[in-house]
Order: sequence, then structure tokens, then C-alpha cells
Amino acid sequence: MESSREVQIFDELNINFDNLVNSSLDVFEDCILIINMNNKEKLNEYIKQSLVKEPKFVITSTNCDIEAKNIIKFENYDDIFNHALKKMYPEYISKNFYGLTGTNGKTTTGHYLKQLLGKKALFIGTTESNLFKSVTKEEHLTTPKLFNIFKLLRSKEYSNINDIVLEVSSHALDQNRVGNIKFLVSGFTNLSQDHFDYHENIENYFKAKKKLFNKKLSMKYVYLNNEWGKRINQEVDNKSHSIGFDKDNDVSISEIAKKNNKTSITFTIEGNEYLVELPFIGPNAELNYLLAFGMAYYSDKLSIKQIISNTQNITNPKGRFEMIPYEENKIFIDYAHTPAAINEAIQVVSDKYDKVVVIIGAGGNRDIQKRKLMGNAANKADEIIITNDNPRKEDPMFIAKEILSGVDLNKKVEIILDRKKAIKKGLESLRGNSVLLVLGKGHEKVQELESGSVEFNDSEIVKKIIKDMK
Repeated sequence: MESSREVQIFDELNINFDNLVNSSLDVFEDCILIINMNNKEKLNEYIKQSLVKEPKFVITSTNCDIEAKNIIKFENYDDIFNHALKKMYPEYISKNFYGLTGTNGKTTTGHYLKQLLGKKALFIGTTESNLFKSVTKEEHLTTPKLFNIFKLLRSKEYSNINDIVLEVSSHALDQNRVGNIKFLVSGFTNLSQDHFDYHENIENYFKAKKKLFNKKLSMKYVYLNNEWGKRINQEVDNKSHSIGFDKDNDVSISEIAKKNNKTSITFTIEGNEYLVELPFIGPNAELNYLLAFGMAYYSDKLSIKQIISNTQNITNPKGRFEMIPYEENKIFIDYAHTPAAINEAIQVVSDKYDKVVVIIGAGGNRDIQKRKLMGNAANKADEIIITNDNPRKEDPMFIAKEILSGVDLNKKVEIILDRKKAIKKGLESLRGNSVLLVLGKGHEKVQELESGSVEFNDSEIVKKIIKDMK
């Protein structure tokens, strides 16, 4: 059947889009489930589970083998699904979408950008799982499904939102999960080893990231002038702006000063020099800020004066170089979970404190190759405590020993698998002008163990231990 005729059939269903769902987990009586997948067995199983809950309709593809009065199958399912998305949230056409990708710094940059854009902006990314609790029971992804994003945005609570900043993962790009969005401006942070369990190697990982910047997805893009940013600029035919330390960069950095937990940046844009002060420090805080600044400015929606004014109250996101004072020492909670991010986190504090203690772990059942490199990156600290991150179904001691294999033989290091005990030991190790870096989990509120998930938030645990130690 022709796509146009199928669209007509869909429209004649007169769907109440408040009742449209896209997962068997979200099915309720009299809802409309729209679902498809290439795996026929899985599709049939999900639809069988859904029928028990008595949906009004199940809209699917001819890939489904189940026959029932309320199952409507479409040959051109993708066209129908995209048509449904547009009808569910037609306002998306008039909204400004900003996309961010890279290995490290996406969340921080996105958080900054949202604040620079103002009160009518929304950030959707790794730290924002609570946003979708009312929309779906599905597990939160770094880049949620477009269906769930549109369902969220069409609710009254977000009706005043004009600017949507979206953290775009390599998985989402590889799986074409952002298909209907045209980004006004996209941004690239950096690339280093991560997600090799999925992409297998750095080239595949890079190719997935690169997809965001072509003209089909983004009208223009801003990139940090590093090795991979330069490659994107060479390989992608699109309008771009660079940020870096070279005089010919569009945003050229001339000076960075970090003092008393503040970051001052002097930079030039379009021949004019500016000085801004950020009320925090952090790995690449200045680059993440300037990337957000560049994306805001090159969107042509704000003046430099407005952006600098909005900088005054800017904050770091929860769990991103989040500072907790302890006597004359400092504790920083950070999501750093790649070798490059661990290296950068240590570098930020190493010249400000006499002693650096670092707590690290690695996730189980994924990306095994980076563990030794993580241990190697931690060598720049004075003391290393290896602990559990999210071991999942893997042997925690095996993970710890793999990290340990990258640590220098003469380094002061110990393995304490109980993360709470490891944090307590880290705090007890602080003397005088010392700093503790608790890395790997950042904003996360649970720890994934073999027995299941348990509540665990690094920031809350640190505060509780400090309280108990007083």
C-alpha cells in the first residue's frame, strides 16, 4: 500500500496523542501503542505482553505475526512513525535545538549552554533522568528516544521552552535516534577511548560522532580545535567555527588563570577581547564554557553582552567537579571515567594541593580495554584507592586488578572494593593542604551490583562520612 494512503488510514484513527506510548513498559488500558523492531521474535513478544493490558490499538509493521482486531500493521511503518511524531509535537519545527557530542565534557558544556541561553532553555542529557520519570518507565539513555523527548516537550510544564540543548551520544547517532531534529548549532568537545565494547575501535567511534555535523542534521557547528575537531572540520562540508589557542581560531584564547577555585578566561572573538570569570574550577572548564559560549553566540539568538551577563551566575552540574569542603582540604566529586578524563581531573588540582588522593573504579561488562589505561592515568596522583564503580555481573576483584595493572609498582595504592569504605579511607588520608578526587560516578544515584541496583550517591556518602567523623 502507498505511504500516503497509509498516512490517511492513520489519521482516520483520530488518536489522542496523550495516550500514545512507544514501549510495552508504558502500556495501559485504552492507550495506543506504536512499536516496531527488526527482531520479529522480540516484536511479537512485546506485543503479546502489551495485549494483556488491553490497549485500544497497537500500531506496528508487517514484521508482526500476531493477528488481532486492535493490531494495525503498516508496510511503511517508518513513515507512519515519523508522521505520528510530527502530529504529537508539531511545535518542534519552531524550536531551537542544540546538539553536543564528544567523549568528555558533553554534560558540563550542555549545562553551561542551557544557563547561557536563559530561562526558556532546557538541557536533556546524562544527568537529567528525572525529567523522563513522568513520560516513560524505560531506562534513561544519555540521548533519550525522540518519541520520549517530544512527549516530554508537549506537556504543559515545558510549553514555554524555546531552546533545547541535547547531549547526543555516539550510540544515538549510530542508531539514527535523532532523525527528525534539525540542530541550529551543534558542538564537538573531544574524542578519547570509550565505548569500545560497542564501537570496537576509535575510527568507528569517530565516524558515529561525525554524523552529527553534516548538513542534514546540523545547520552549523562549533568545535574545539583539537586533533579530532580538526578532522571533523576537514571531512565535513558544513559551516563551522573553531575554539582554541591559535590566533586564527574564531574564538581565540589568550590567557587562563585558575585561582581560589575560580577560572578567569581572556579570549578574542571577531577582533574584540573579553575577560570572564567562572566561579569554579574543573577539567577543561574554560574549554567547555567557551564551546557553550560559541554555540550560544553563533546561533545568532543572543548578543555577546547577553551571554556574558548570563555567565555571572553559571554553575557546574551536579557531580561534575562538585566541590565539598572538609577542614582545610577539598573533595571533588566527578564523573571522570575515561583515561583522558582521569588525567585531566588530577592535572587541574595537582599544582594547587600538596597531596592528591584519587578514588577510581571501572564499570563491569563493558569496555575492558580502558581499565589498564585508567590505572596508568591515575599514576599522577600521590595516592590511589581502587574500588567498585558499577561492577554489574563481573567479578569486582578482577576489574580492580585490571586497573591495578596500569599503576606504577612504586605508587602508594590499595584496593578497597566497598566504595563507602574506600571514600572513608580517602578522607582519612587527607593531611594539611590535600585534595580527594572521587571519580567515576558523579551524579549517579545508584550502584549496579551483581545482586541488583542499590542507592549510592558519592556526594551524599561523602557528606554523611564527614558528618560522622566530626
